[in-house]
Amino acid sequence: MKIPGIVAFAFGAPWTIRSNRRIAEIVAKKAQELNAPVYTQLDIHVEQSIQVEYTQEDPGNPPPTLRIARGTVRWAERHGLTELWVVAAKPHLWRALRDVQQAVREAGAGIEIHACKEIEQYPEDSWFCSDSTQDRVRSRKAWRKRELILSLMPFCVYKCVAS
Repeated sequence: MKIPGIVAFAFGAPWTIRSNRRIAEIVAKKAQELNAPVYTQLDIHVEQSIQVEYTQEDPGNPPPTLRIARGTVRWAERHGLTELWVVAAKPHLWRALRDVQQAVREAGAGIEIHACKEIEQYPEDSWFCSDSTQDRVRSRKAWRKRELILSLMPFCVYKCVAS
């Protein structure tokens, strides 16, 4: 029997920006549909009726994607979860999925990973928010500049940088 959980990655800050409110909406619907708990960041506000655990982070200093992914897997193992549904902004989804898959491999966990298809209903450009306090998510240009570096970086180097 599959026991689902959801991990949500913020896309900028604060929680009030469009991308984070959208992520929170997708999370709420999926959590209710699957009756699943959620692991996420401080900038994703999920309705109170849903069981949520927040990753450890200092306000204004979000942890790297890989660190969140590793925390997610530890959380999933503690709760006996056998599948994880990933919610992230469309531009961030490839890396969120890759890092969760890597964290599952590192832990030797038998956890299936799925992307929430609801992410696809929004165009990629609609995830960027000029009112974010994080420069990297304000525009496609700023995001691509950073992501290009991360995508070309050998994973062993990425692991050092993102740990």
